[in-house]
Amino acid sequence: MLTDKPDAMDEAFAMTLAEEADFWLTPSRLPASAKISVSVVIPTFGAEATLMRAIRSALGQTLRDIELIIVDDASTDASWQLITDMVMADPRIRAIRHKQNRGKPVAMNNAIAIAGGRWLAVLDADDWYHRDRLATLIEIGEKWRADLVADNQFFYDGPADLVVGTAWPSGTASWELSFDDFLVGSNAYETFNLGMLKPVLRLDFMRKAGLAYEETARHGQDFFHMLQFYLAGGRAVIDDTPYYYYTQPFGVISHRWSHLARKRYNFQNAYEINQRYICEKSNNIPPHKLNKLKLRNKKIKNLEYYYCAKDAMLQKKCP
Repeated sequence: MLTDKPDAMDEAFAMTLAEEADFWLTPSRLPASAKISVSVVIPTFGAEATLMRAIRSALGQTLRDIELIIVDDASTDASWQLITDMVMADPRIRAIRHKQNRGKPVAMNNAIAIAGGRWLAVLDADDWYHRDRLATLIEIGEKWRADLVADNQFFYDGPADLVVGTAWPSGTASWELSFDDFLVGSNAYETFNLGMLKPVLRLDFMRKAGLAYEETARHGQDFFHMLQFYLAGGRAVIDDTPYYYYTQPFGVISHRWSHLARKRYNFQNAYEINQRYICEKSNNIPPHKLNKLKLRNKKIKNLEYYYCAKDAMLQKKCP
């Protein structure tokens, strides 16, 4: 746990950090009258190698009236130094430094609490945006009067340094994604499922609905956030053009993990959270939707059984 105020290149800058119980926070340097179209949140832990690419892709958007909130989850590498350098270089950036590692959901919730944009977007620290992403998705969202907009994705194999495909066939159409289709398309057995979308959401809808990331979730956080969104009655629109570059955890070409800290998914954790939604929301979800959620949970449980058996076999082979 970090107990002392984090070092920064500029001592005067370090003195401006506000301290909360669990984190430090840089002040906003935008004018109080500034109109912010989108708040982009980058949660990061130990992502020194890829963090600057993510930051530059957010700052380099054709949509300029944004704020960027970077949440450093108590990294032990040089991430915080990179972040403070960027905070001093661009007034659109704010930063949060967790005192101890809390995970992506807590990072997102802390950032959402201070976000000032009309829309909110997430960008994982090993991913990046096409420069037109935010302008395009916000335009679509306003046109459709949607509460959530998401796009197709490019798949990137980090160790091979190659874009290896897209989540689904690329196109130019936009279409509404119903709750039923979201559940059908969130098949845990697929390489890509709709629970892996990286949506842009209206911040006022999120706050009125009380949407928050599941803080105990270590995997599948985006699925549970979208599940909450649909349970709150949100309207979602999808664009077939890929504007988000998603780094595969395990490269299909390189057959290597994208990061040394990568681990297999904790399907048991996802199963337990999913089961809680089934129990708590059973009276609020139509039976046919509830059955789809139950089917997804059955598949998640089977995946946990499979990987537990696989892990056991590998341990037996070890000397």
